[in-house]
Amino acid sequence: MWIVFSRGACYNKSMPNRRPTFDETYMEVVEVIAKRATCLRRKVGAVITIDRRILSHGYNGVPPGHVHCIDTGQCLKDLAGTEEYKICVHAEQNAICQCAKRGLALAGATLYVNADVCITCAKLMVSSGIVKCVVKRDHKGNSDGIDLLLKSGVEVVEWTGE
Repeated sequence: MWIVFSRGACYNKSMPNRRPTFDETYMEVVEVIAKRATCLRRKVGAVITIDRRILSHGYNGVPPGHVHCIDTGQCLKDLAGTEEYKICVHAEQNAICQCAKRGLALAGATLYVNADVCITCAKLMVSSGIVKCVVKRDHKGNSDGIDLLLKSGVEVVEWTGE
């Protein structure tokens, strides 16, 4: 039930009156960013923060200048007929590349993502200085990426909140 106060402010009686945590906020942003993904298989988003401020975001799709899977109606990886031809750039890779293009250092950063972290993304995260990863696992991949993050000293938080 919503109650509207005289000055137009609303209060939801069924929910505690509290501010969302930064993790809750950024995981919501991840879900919004994922809607921009051009992949037919899954919608993945990523957000990179430092000092609780967003530096960059990314979603999965093809590099600039290439036709998108959603435009062709077919997965470009399937069309190529080989697992080695993976034109799709992962959300984490896109977010890291955006920082690189702008000269933004990632030492001490946190990356938020709504899918399993692959080994390649994990290597990029470790190499770029990301120290924390908040991941909402979709269990469509394996745990190799998360294992590498943990072995490399990156704090991994498995997101279970909605």
